[in-house]
Amino acid sequence: MDVQNMDALSCAITPPATPTSPAHFRPSSMSNDYGTQISIARQGSTASTASVPRSPSIRSHPVPLQLFDHEALEYVILVDKENKKRPIGSGVWSDVYLAKPSESKPIDQSHLMLPSAVKSPPVSPTKSNDSAVGLFVLPKVPDLYAIKAPASTSSRKVLREEAKILSYLSQFPDSDNHIIQFFGQDLRNEALVLKAMDGTLEDWIKKNLNNLDDNLRARQLASVFPRIALSLIDSLMWMQDKNCVHADIKPSNVLTTESPDDLISVPVTVYSDFSSTILVAPEIEVHNASPLGAGTWDYLDPSLLRSIDAPEASAATDLWSLAITLLFLIIGASPFDGFKHNKYQQREMIKSGQPLQCLAYDDIGIKNMRRIKNLSKALGLDLHKWFAQVLVKDVSKRIGVAEWRDELARAATKVEAMI
Repeated sequence: MDVQNMDALSCAITPPATPTSPAHFRPSSMSNDYGTQISIARQGSTASTASVPRSPSIRSHPVPLQLFDHEALEYVILVDKENKKRPIGSGVWSDVYLAKPSESKPIDQSHLMLPSAVKSPPVSPTKSNDSAVGLFVLPKVPDLYAIKAPASTSSRKVLREEAKILSYLSQFPDSDNHIIQFFGQDLRNEALVLKAMDGTLEDWIKKNLNNLDDNLRARQLASVFPRIALSLIDSLMWMQDKNCVHADIKPSNVLTTESPDDLISVPVTVYSDFSSTILVAPEIEVHNASPLGAGTWDYLDPSLLRSIDAPEASAATDLWSLAITLLFLIIGASPFDGFKHNKYQQREMIKSGQPLQCLAYDDIGIKNMRRIKNLSKALGLDLHKWFAQVLVKDVSKRIGVAEWRDELARAATKVEAMI
């Protein structure tokens, strides 16, 4: 089998591996490991300003499964300096490997094969009311693939359901502007074949913003924030239009790559990791991709953290998660980091649903407020007020995503006109 050394190629990654712990934690859990991700309901959507009504016939039709055609194009897993195949990311459900497209079929793929892996014929595509949807069109072959392989036999179902979601979303011609490019599921190992990207939004922020002094950081942020934010809001609206609730939006689940035609270094962003995603269209049949579902506390809508009568993930909870993600972009950290030395208190602050008040806490709060104020001045938009329209605990009082987007777009247009 041909091998390629990972160090000889540019660094690239794929969507983060699925949750790091399968245990089901309730919000009242006193676990000392704050990094543990909790389990939440991922069954459907509750009413919100942008949610889609759930239909009782949601499982009336199968979702077409796109298969990776290994007969036409093969891939070679990259190896490290010790000639070993090592994952670039691992989780309970999956291990992620970098791979290079290969015209000749490698001799051995057994390092990814699972016991009793069985091939199955592709599922026939269902009809759609959207004239833009047709048969899956394979995107251009990338320089590198990211192979998301099941970590165990029991993980195969999780990736199979994620593959159905990606197959459905990838049918739309403009999908690669909004979500990670999907090349199909490899039935030999049940791995997902994805496009390898440069990194996550979290990585990009740490590398391109957080290492700058405050003045330089403020100028850089003013030049990139509107475009990144509008891109992510547009992609969220795109998913909502396709009856998709992502249910785990956070900086590490947004992937980035360099824009080839930008004078200013503004990364291209797409959403990734659909292991917790739900589809609410009546003609679609997809079970929950992850048996438990998971989300990182900092980015979850506080309503999902209730120990009793917690609602289901929805378009409204996705918008909350995106707003916290955009706050992370501005201040360079979670708005709840001021409480990170007391994990119990931090969890209580997250459940309180007051991130804008929490980010002003303690010494770090002075820096956070200064960064928000500086960007507000540069954009001519009161960002504290802008965020407050979404980051309000009462869902009925939240602004709609389209109106929220328009406010930022108007401010961005004025800034561009002045340049």
